[in-house]
Amino acid sequence: MTLLRNVTLLLAVTLFTTAGAFAQVQQNQQQMPQMPDLPTSADVTDEEIDNVVQTIMDLTPIQQEAERKMEEAVVEGGIEVERFRQIVATMQNPQMAGGSDITDEEMQTLQSLQPALMQIQTEAQQEIVAKIEENGFTTQRYQSIMMGAQQDPELRNRIETLLEEEESEETQ
Repeated sequence: MTLLRNVTLLLAVTLFTTAGAFAQVQQNQQQMPQMPDLPTSADVTDEEIDNVVQTIMDLTPIQQEAERKMEEAVVEGGIEVERFRQIVATMQNPQMAGGSDITDEEMQTLQSLQPALMQIQTEAQQEIVAKIEENGFTTQRYQSIMMGAQQDPELRNRIETLLEEEESEETQ
């Protein structure tokens, strides 16, 4: 069950992390194209599933390293990681944050940390896009498959099953 939660979380994190790269592409286009229909399990070949799983496994260390660097930057900036997460949650959704007030000092610290955190995120996004392309996808196709997996239980199951198999082979 823990593996399933980790896989689901990894799918969400991967999608979230790659979203920044896709946002840059969309900003450079004059006209926002319509989002194509998301692929279903029938639209994704076994080879693509293999490549998706390999990509997820390749992206995990990139994401972990970026998170480690961000945590280091936050701590060096003088904020505890847990407090940083609370502040970010408050900024993203003030109604759901449970009244976590942000002090002026904390806001100044966040503003001073922003360039370093953005640099870490940009570097990670570049590595992620390169790894996605190295594994035979365009970033758009990879993103559409990942989004499709969120909507189509059969597609999600195909990815999770193969990912579980790959992970158990690695641990043997």
